[in-house]
Amino acid sequence: MVRVISISDEVYFELSRIKNGLSFTQLLKTLLSECTLKGDAKSILTFLKTQGTLSEESAKNITDLLEKTRKNAVARKLN
Repeated sequence: MVRVISISDEVYFELSRIKNGLSFTQLLKTLLSECTLKGDAKSILTFLKTQGTLSEESAKNITDLLEKTRKNAVARKLN
């Protein structure tokens, strides 16, 4: 079953930066399995922060791509 979740742009950028070809589902499974304190959001954020800082150019490229994608997005009808 697929679920739709909402995350902040900051978290999306961080996840996009470290996923290295994985799907978001695969990345989240990996992050959760490596998390020593299950259910502790702070430990996941600490892990993400150890992955290095995103360059200004990369952040701009991601922002530009997100804006383009959002302009082309079509809202789904929920039943």
